[in-house]
Amino acid sequence: MLTCKLYIITILVSVIIFCHYCRYVILDTPGQIEVFTWSASGQIITEALASVFPTVVVYVMDTARSVNPVTFMSNMLYACSIMYKYKLPFIVAMNKTDIVDNQFAVDWMTDFEAFQEAVEQEKSYSANLTRSMSLVLDDFYSSLKSIGVSAVTGANINEFFQLIDEAGMEYIRDYRPEYDRLKEEKAKGESNAREVELERMKKEMLGGLGFLLICVYT
Repeated sequence: MLTCKLYIITILVSVIIFCHYCRYVILDTPGQIEVFTWSASGQIITEALASVFPTVVVYVMDTARSVNPVTFMSNMLYACSIMYKYKLPFIVAMNKTDIVDNQFAVDWMTDFEAFQEAVEQEKSYSANLTRSMSLVLDDFYSSLKSIGVSAVTGANINEFFQLIDEAGMEYIRDYRPEYDRLKEEKAKGESNAREVELERMKKEMLGGLGFLLICVYT
């Protein structure tokens, strides 16, 4: 575990130095999303970067694989959990619009009835669960930033970076003050802990000295 943390810290130092020379730095987290999202390394990386630079989380969704309403809901639940876990500006990038246009997903997020009609075509147990969960995610959709893009054709890439800029301003306005407050509280807590430990050591030393004095006197 210690070796893993040291490795992560080494990478972060290099990334932070690199960030000073670039306008945008993209950290890709390939592989299973659960490994990064719910592991200690994911938390360490995002908190370290967010404490220094405007940081935005981008959830890249495979649009072509999300035309099924159950799969779409699964993606939205993942996105929702990540957004609330990291508490940072959040964007859903619906990739592969060169294969499937993302308008169906926009309709499902903005029109509850349209999504319900799509779910009605599914007869599995998961479809019943999806129908119930769609009610829960209504508030999530209202504050969610999303955009359809294509990494192949470059469609909407400029609009994507414009959305990143807006999210960066949101970070400075709404999220950075909270990070600064938490950082100050952490520093204060560590200072108090050191004082408590120092006081404990003093008492132990005085107690030991008193015992020695009694022994010498006797």
